[in-house]
Amino acid sequence: MKTRKILLAAFFSGSITTTVQASMLLGNPEHGKQLHDEKCVGCHISKFGGDGSGVYTRENRRVNSIEGLTGQVHACNDMTHAELSEDDINDLIIYLNEAVYKFED
Repeated sequence: MKTRKILLAAFFSGSITTTVQASMLLGNPEHGKQLHDEKCVGCHISKFGGDGSGVYTRENRRVNSIEGLTGQVHACNDMTHAELSEDDINDLIIYLNEAVYKFED
């Protein structure tokens, strides 16, 4: 757990460079939506109000690339202790990319 937090801190600080291509993402977006609705929306509503979508549409959003999305989903999983599997995380990432972000290679 401590190693993951260190890696996430390094990732967000730019110390680690990684390339994730949107076309290489594998996952089940339908399951990702279900996970999003069950595991994510409640926190988003408590932080941003309304239906929680403000986390995606705010002017100063943190996620601006597929790499950023990947890091953010991992960080949220750790912060909320959601205990999502890697498959669950991939499903969430592909759902969010298809439904909200639409990052390309």
